[in-house]
Amino acid sequence: MYKLIIIDDEYEHVNGIKNYIAWHKYDIEVCGVAYNGRDGLELIKELRPDIAIIDIQMPYISGLSLIQAVKDLGIHMQTIILSGYDYFEYAQKAIELKANNYLLKPCSAEEILQAVLRAKNLVIEEQNRKNIISQYHSLFSKYTDLLRVRLLCDLVSNKLKKPSTFFNESPNYNINLPEAACGVAVIRLEDKDDFYTRYTNEEFDFLLLHVIEGINNEKDSTCPFEVFVKDDDIVLISANESLEQDKFLELINKIFNYLQDNFEFPFVIGAGKIVPSPLQAHKSYNQALAALEAGLFLGNKKVTLFEEEMSEENLHYLYPFSEEARIFKTIETGDISKAKNAVNEFFGSFDEGQLANCHFIKKAGTMLLNNMMRFCAEKNIDSAEIQKIIFKTMDDIANSKTLEMMSNIITKLIEDIMHQIHKNTPVNKFIQKALDYIHSNYHKDISLREAADALYISPAYLSFLFKNEMKVNFIDYLNKYRVLMAKELLKDIRLKNYEIAFKVGFQDEKYFYKIFKKYTGLTASQYRDSLKALD
Repeated sequence: MYKLIIIDDEYEHVNGIKNYIAWHKYDIEVCGVAYNGRDGLELIKELRPDIAIIDIQMPYISGLSLIQAVKDLGIHMQTIILSGYDYFEYAQKAIELKANNYLLKPCSAEEILQAVLRAKNLVIEEQNRKNIISQYHSLFSKYTDLLRVRLLCDLVSNKLKKPSTFFNESPNYNINLPEAACGVAVIRLEDKDDFYTRYTNEEFDFLLLHVIEGINNEKDSTCPFEVFVKDDDIVLISANESLEQDKFLELINKIFNYLQDNFEFPFVIGAGKIVPSPLQAHKSYNQALAALEAGLFLGNKKVTLFEEEMSEENLHYLYPFSEEARIFKTIETGDISKAKNAVNEFFGSFDEGQLANCHFIKKAGTMLLNNMMRFCAEKNIDSAEIQKIIFKTMDDIANSKTLEMMSNIITKLIEDIMHQIHKNTPVNKFIQKALDYIHSNYHKDISLREAADALYISPAYLSFLFKNEMKVNFIDYLNKYRVLMAKELLKDIRLKNYEIAFKVGFQDEKYFYKIFKKYTGLTASQYRDSLKALD
């Protein structure tokens, strides 16, 4: 029987819900009632019901506060809210608290019954999910044995404490890696972020274990391997006296085809080169990671094998200057169609077989933007707005995950620049002077009034001009520009965050942190760490 409790300060309403519906016919038992929020909370703590019907307005504790208190206690149940008020704020808060339903009084017995039955179905679904996870618990334990996984992780990370004893000790942990030729592959969900938003961590772990189980079923005696989870990736190590690159790739492609045929989620695989021994597996592992990242960035729908040409130092002379010149020509002519083609040619010059290096391509994209800024200045089409657009695009490029995304970002930038160049209405002279004032004095404690005084106009008029011309108010623009300058200073590791705050005009360190996160989505420290990750 599924347990239901009713909490409402109207006795007749409680009595009606309890007695006028034949709950037992639906495998539901009304196990308790309460007439105020305080007693209701104690009842929930004692009975741990599956479903609760809760009135929104009650003595001592309101229905919404009661649900929040239950949530804070970690008690999981389905809730149905009753309310005599059709207030948007109430419904919005109910949604935030993940209430199952929101019914307006007076409501019929049939409405209440259907709401409870929907809640019961959710309880059943949750129970089934927990049962499935429980059924695979033994499988999880088998393949995540701490000692085994730790040893394999240390192997591919080159952190073995005693490499000389590995081959003697590894059989004790059911690891079958002879001292022979070895190759490593890394398998990853193509879009982990999307998976995380739709499923729980437990479901992600279950998926990886299910994948590992399937991969292990692909084993054969001619090409044995070990497979385990590291940093949310699946790592495969194969070692065999007769292992050659072609044979290893044949195995990895077989696994790739298995994943395509049996899972709705797309996977990507990077494969490293064959090394003489598992004790050098870290080299093949690092190559596999580089190949995987290149495959993700270039949008490869196949296994990507590491190539020596991926090394960035071999690519410094391969920047496509002729394609860059064509891009700049389209900016002058204002032909957006030709601009798109020129951008595609620019990035198309990075042939995946030779230049599959996402870090190099991102640096090439940044170089293109720097040259574009210089080009605009030389052509006297340099403006504060264009500089702002280009600076923002640099951040977007650094965060782009695919070559297609980067190409679209550059194309959008060119459209924006063309729009700025060919706008019929020039920027109001007072606005241009105000921008010049901000750019020269942003590091000081300036205000709208001070800027207006410098321009000999009223603060109200300057505020109006900013909103009308810039589509943003004075303070927002000032703060955005300060954050832009702060991002440049964060590249200097010698400067402390609080020093940077004062250098760009913030008098309150905490306010700087708040504003920085508002406009970037990151704290100053997180942004600085992201710069290190790109180097």
